Amino acid sequence: MKRLPFILISILALSQGASAQDLEGRIALTPYVDYSLDRIPQTASSSLERKLVSMTTANGFASVSGEFIITAVPSVINTSSTPTAPPQFVSEVEVAVYVLNVPEQVIVDQKVYSCKGVGASEQKSIVGAVNQINVRSTDTRRFMENVRTKILDYYADRLPAIISKAQSLASMTRYEEALYVLSAVPESLVEYPQVADLMVDIYTQCIDRDAKKIIADAKVKTAQEDYAAAMKELVKVDPNSTLFGQADAMISDIKARMDAQKQAELQRELELYEQEKKQAQQEYEDNMELQKMKIKASRELAAKVVSGGEGDAAAAAEEKGKEVVKWLLGNLIQ
Repeated sequence: MKRLPFILISILALSQGASAQDLEGRIALTPYVDYSLDRIPQTASSSLERKLVSMTTANGFASVSGEFIITAVPSVINTSSTPTAPPQFVSEVEVAVYVLNVPEQVIVDQKVYSCKGVGASEQKSIVGAVNQINVRSTDTRRFMENVRTKILDYYADRLPAIISKAQSLASMTRYEEALYVLSAVPESLVEYPQVADLMVDIYTQCIDRDAKKIIADAKVKTAQEDYAAAMKELVKVDPNSTLFGQADAMISDIKARMDAQKQAELQRELELYEQEKKQAQQEYEDNMELQKMKIKASRELAAKVVSGGEGDAAAAAEEKGKEVVKWLLGNLIQ
């Protein structure tokens, strides 16, 4: 299994240097723009998407979220040309920005930007109008803070149901899905320590499940005296697993059985194993740091809930985004 805690050490070190305000702002809000809309040119849609990304990051939000998205519905109110040579185009554009609760299909909050852009073509003038949106303005900050408060209230109200769902999934050994459910809960929530403890517990169950399979396979290979294959399996056991000690004892036993030549062939694997074992022991000396690493590892694992790929959570969020934006547009037309 991939040793997520060690991969994330550098990320943890950076996060430790962040301010308390940065940590409190880690609420996931996925920017989404529906490119199938023909209200504005594609280039303007690209600019709009960049604005939404900037709006979230500049105001302390993170992504990816399967629960909340921020999207925009643009409308070109008017386009005219100047009597100059060459003519310039002037476009008035209204951009309605919505934050949507995806599962419940409700509007959390909304804000309308009225913008004007000038360009050598109609398309460029519309792009220019979109670029006038100020993601750091006082109004935008106030809007995003209001969104943050409403999202926190939502998670506070639903936390018992979220925890119950995660526990149910974990009881069915659907650990990655359980972690995905919990990973959406913002760290700034007062009750977050309860969520963090549960994430650590489920993450441990997850890596223990993998460790059990590895150890079982290694026992079969050891019985067949295929020590090299058994060793290659056992070094995959995550040092944070409660079964790590058992795997370590099996490795010591196998090393005693192997001849010098076979040990030399596996020296590289053993060196890596010993290095990670030593590092794991050092991490265990600080339980608070270990818990932070496990939570981060849990979030990384949760992001791969769909089928194990890096971008799956983002793809799932995009599909949900399409559905809820379709719902939004249907309601706006009505």
